[in-house]
Amino acid sequence: MGFEKATLGILDYILITIMLLISSGIGLYFRFSGGKQKTTNEYLLAGKNMPILPVAFSIMASYLSAISVIGTPAEVYMFGIHLLFSNIVYPVGVLAASYVCLPVFFKMGACTAYEYLEKRFGKLTRTFTSVVFILQTILYMPIVLYAPALALSAATNLSTWTSVLSVGTVCTFYCTLGGMKAVLWTDLFQALLMFIGIFAVLITGFSNIGFSEVFRVGYEGGRIVVPGFSLNLTERYTIWNVFLKGFIMSLITFGANQIQIQRLLTLKNISRCRKTLYLGIAFYTLFHGFTYIVGLVIYAHYNKCDPLTAPNKPISAADQLLPYYMINVLGAIPGLPGLCICGVFGAALSTVSSAMNSLSAVTIQDLVKPFLKYKRYSEKTMTLFAKVLTLFFGILCILMTVMADSLGNLIQAAFTVYGMCGAPILAVFLLGMLTTRTNEKGALIGLLSSLCMTAWVSFGASARRVRPKILPLSTEGCIANSSLFNTTSSSILSATVMSMLPETSTLSTTSAIPKIRTENPPIFPLYRISYMWYAPFGLLIGLTVGYISSIIISRITGEYPDVADEFVSPVLINFTSKKKSSKDQGIEIQAQEEAEHLTNGVSIHHTAI
Repeated sequence: MGFEKATLGILDYILITIMLLISSGIGLYFRFSGGKQKTTNEYLLAGKNMPILPVAFSIMASYLSAISVIGTPAEVYMFGIHLLFSNIVYPVGVLAASYVCLPVFFKMGACTAYEYLEKRFGKLTRTFTSVVFILQTILYMPIVLYAPALALSAATNLSTWTSVLSVGTVCTFYCTLGGMKAVLWTDLFQALLMFIGIFAVLITGFSNIGFSEVFRVGYEGGRIVVPGFSLNLTERYTIWNVFLKGFIMSLITFGANQIQIQRLLTLKNISRCRKTLYLGIAFYTLFHGFTYIVGLVIYAHYNKCDPLTAPNKPISAADQLLPYYMINVLGAIPGLPGLCICGVFGAALSTVSSAMNSLSAVTIQDLVKPFLKYKRYSEKTMTLFAKVLTLFFGILCILMTVMADSLGNLIQAAFTVYGMCGAPILAVFLLGMLTTRTNEKGALIGLLSSLCMTAWVSFGASARRVRPKILPLSTEGCIANSSLFNTTSSSILSATVMSMLPETSTLSTTSAIPKIRTENPPIFPLYRISYMWYAPFGLLIGLTVGYISSIIISRITGEYPDVADEFVSPVLINFTSKKKSSKDQGIEIQAQEEAEHLTNGVSIHHTAI
């Protein structure tokens, strides 16, 4: 098998242009229709009157970034389908969030999740978590935009900066003009493109290779495997860390992350919210599962001639596998590669647009309004300010993406910062909603302790990288041409693009089956722990330290928090009320028994007389 640089045709460019124009048109439509984005409620929460379907698709599309769409098939190609089993527990985490956290937000009528933290703990907690969210999201947006563009440019003739500037500009345009309604309805359109693109890859792959052959080759190549039951914390994937991280990540996303919570707050009530969330996670689980099958299709196609290690190799990083496959294999059908790239761009647009809108909401609601006498400003002025902020964050995202090529290891640092913040913030929300003894000082101590620990381990492991062992790759079916080596792009992407692949691997390019460098120099034991355990340990530290610190502080000061029922999860209220009811019932029964005993004693006394 030989390789050559893949090329997009005129029809492909036409389809990509049409997709971007339709996305822009949706923004224009909602700017001049309905409420015309004249209030912050309309602009940030779509008037709290959104239908179920667009919000459900938006949840799916924004949860699945282009990094996941491109990175998951690469994960399967290099390591197997271990992470597919996290789909089993995603719905469990979503169910927990829908009953533990979301009812509290709806009861408050909040615009941002962090409003709750001020009412439950205090202004400092709200401000700190809001700033953390803003920083991590600002760092993450450029990567979501840059990573797929770089992967596409490496595998095709599509310019990196053409992709970045066109997608970034269109995203900023429709977000600024159309607000949350434009974001949600555009996400619906983009989610449909994502499904069309992945179906095109699957149908073409099964047609060329054969349905059963894809799974046979995947099984024989060790890609279809169930995670082991080992208790070794340094093992990359086990059934325990896959299940636990899957549960915690879904709980973080829908119980403590502004981007998804803001979507759900656009619905009328908690009942519609739950229906939408369950439908959205069903779409997500379905699409996520398809991306793993795509990884098997790509492996089955290239299992005898790996494009990463073959002579005259066309790509230099695993992240480029899906874009190269789409153009190289699907290119026989005019327009089909362009349609698939529209799906990748749609995934990037949905994630970045969601982040822009949420950044605007958090900045206004959590940083501006609490510290300024905003009542003197009209609703029109605040809405205009929200639009200006959205435009600012969009331009900032584009500028940071343009700088990304020169940032080097800072991109990996940005990924690390984004990944390490979720569990500590979730711990604060759970301490507030599931306990009544936690106070603000204790919650902040728990948050900072968890952040410090996860930062230490995350950055330490990144600096002293443990090389994971990848599965065997073969070049025995390639056309021999060892004198030609064509590296087509910067290798920075191989170390940074995939959130699920925080570690890179060193591959040999001179043998049929590459020699995998798995020897690691002496490393501090904590740095050898699998990255899958970072979120569970971060959550455990935040909860434990936060709760114990609160009890100690309360005993020292003699001050105990007085928590209203509206700031506590219905789950805790129901549990305590049942416990109290059982206790009261027990006291009542005991009183009745004592009364009966007393009555019997008096009766006996009278009988004796």
